[in-house]
Amino acid sequence: MVFMLLVVATAALSGQFVGGDWYHQRMNQPVWNPPPVVLTSVWAVLYVLMGVSAWMVWEARRGLARVALGLWGLQLILGVGWSWMYFGLHRIGWALPVLGLWLLVVVAVIVTFRAIKREASSLMMPLSAWLLFTLVLNFVQWQLNGGGTTSIFG
Repeated sequence: MVFMLLVVATAALSGQFVGGDWYHQRMNQPVWNPPPVVLTSVWAVLYVLMGVSAWMVWEARRGLARVALGLWGLQLILGVGWSWMYFGLHRIGWALPVLGLWLLVVVAVIVTFRAIKREASSLMMPLSAWLLFTLVLNFVQWQLNGGGTTSIFG
């Protein structure tokens, strides 16, 4: 299944950028920040859901399937971009607009998938919820660690 290979490759690429000491020990975190085991477990489930949903749309091969799968691919790229910006470059402020764009593209994926296969759309909804949570977490971390333009441009 090519879509599962794509999500595994995306997860592997995103996984190259990890928090390490910078994230876990030096960065100020809110008390409600999930532990690493929760974060990795949630992402694993979400990647499986992403792969299955894309496969369902590809199997349906109707309507906006090509457009929908293009948006799906774009959201994978944005996920890697966010990981690189946030964990790779340690630019929490810069990561916010990337994450916001990622969320918007996922919403577009949900809408286009819904026109093709309702179940595929439903499988993408947990990702949108998790990205919204991540956006709030990213924003709070940005605020706790200086916020403002210095943490974006410095």
